[in-house]
Amino acid sequence: YQPQSTWGGHLLVKMSQTSADNQKQETTEIQFGSLSPKRSTIAVPDGEHKLQTGWSFWFDKKQKQHTENYADNLKKLGTFHSIEGFVRHYSYLSRPHELPRDTNLALFREGCVPMWESFPNGGCWILRVVKKAGPQTLSKLWESLLIACIGEAFEEPDVVGVVLSARNKEDLLSVWNKSNENDQVRFAIGEKLKEILALNANTLIQYKHHSVSIKDGSTFRNAKAYMFAATPSSEAARPPSPPPEVELPPPAVSS
Repeated sequence: YQPQSTWGGHLLVKMSQTSADNQKQETTEIQFGSLSPKRSTIAVPDGEHKLQTGWSFWFDKKQKQHTENYADNLKKLGTFHSIEGFVRHYSYLSRPHELPRDTNLALFREGCVPMWESFPNGGCWILRVVKKAGPQTLSKLWESLLIACIGEAFEEPDVVGVVLSARNKEDLLSVWNKSNENDQVRFAIGEKLKEILALNANTLIQYKHHSVSIKDGSTFRNAKAYMFAATPSSEAARPPSPPPEVELPPPAVSS
C-alpha cells in the first residue's frame, strides 16, 4: 500500500497484492464522508494524512462459551490515526483466507472494544461468504470494509467497527453499530453496506441485536435476514425466510 495524493477530501491509495503466480496493483480512492464523530486531537507525523478518529485492530479466538472473562481473550494489535498508520499496520496482518478457523479479526474506533457488552443497545449487520467464493473475493470485500471505515464512507458515527470471522464452512463479515434507538439509521447502515460492497440487489444480509447475542451466546446464530428494496428508506427492508447461508453473487466480485 502506498498513499499517493489527496484533494477535496479524497485520497488515492495504491494497493499491491502479491501471490505465488503474479503481482497486481490497483488504485483505490478513499472518499471521506461528511458525517463523523468528534475528530481526533492526536497529532500525526508531518506529511501523513490524518483520519477523523483513531482506529484499532483486534484479534481473538472463538471460545466454546462466552464468559465474563471474554475480554482477556481479546488482543489489541495496534492503533493508528492516519492513512499511513493504517498501511503500516495492515501490511503486517495475515490475509483473510490465512486466518485460522474460529478466529476473529476486527477494526474498531479507538476506545471501543469489540464485545457485545460494550454496545448492549446495538447490534451488527452480517454478510455470509461461502468458501467457494474464493480467497480473492473475501480479501476484496474485507479491504473494502476497512477502507470504508477509516474513510467514514458509512457517513454515520454510529458505526463503531467491522469484524471478519473465519469459520469452517463460511466466513462472515459484520458491521457493528452502537445503538438501535433509531431504526432509520440502522437500516441506512445496512443499505450503505450493500452499496460499499457492490452487492446484488437480491443479496440477503442479516442483522442481530447484541442484547440477543448476550442471551444466546452467538453473534451469528438466529440472526434475522433482510432484503432491501431499490428505494432506500427505513421501510425498505423486509424480512424474508432466512436461508442457511447466503452465497455471494457475481456482481460483488467484478472489478
